Amino acid sequence: MGLTRDNWVGEGLDAAQQIRRRRPDSPLILAVTEPALDPDAYRASQGLSSVLDVLNDQSWASEIGMEISDAATIGVLSLHHESLWALETAAVLGATRATIITDRRAVARGLGYLRLPIKLGAVDSAEVLLLPGLARDAATMWTHRRFAAVSWKATGRVLPVIHPAAWLSPMSRSVFRPPAGYYAIELPGK
Repeated sequence: MGLTRDNWVGEGLDAAQQIRRRRPDSPLILAVTEPALDPDAYRASQGLSSVLDVLNDQSWASEIGMEISDAATIGVLSLHHESLWALETAAVLGATRATIITDRRAVARGLGYLRLPIKLGAVDSAEVLLLPGLARDAATMWTHRRFAAVSWKATGRVLPVIHPAAWLSPMSRSVFRPPAGYYAIELPGK
């Protein structure tokens, strides 16, 4: 935040623009730097503080955790930290006794700390499938191609798990370039 006080137009604004050019594949970086494009140092500082508040707020994951707490089986595709936050909420509150289904041994090992039953199997057969997302806009989400393929075969409810800060504004959407292996898919239920 020192740049916003001392030399915003000379250095801070230029730094934000350079970061956006170098990392168009990161929706969180785009979200953080978007308010920093304001040439007014005070407004840029306020915007940055606001985005940092969103990044630090995990209440959205608690809502997902409560939503999945009554499922008998939960499909987990990866150790995506947003999915872990949701699972932790469901487990810590003691509200779930769900069996977690995953198709990767490494994911099963990584989920062991939740102290829930874990089964290696067909993730697409779970009552609820947590679909990790990189970014989203109003009707589209970007997810890894393997995750998308599993979600298309899912027999249960598909629940996108995407950090709210990864919501692409029209400005950020115009420059966003997903990394290799990520696809834009229509959000489930849209």
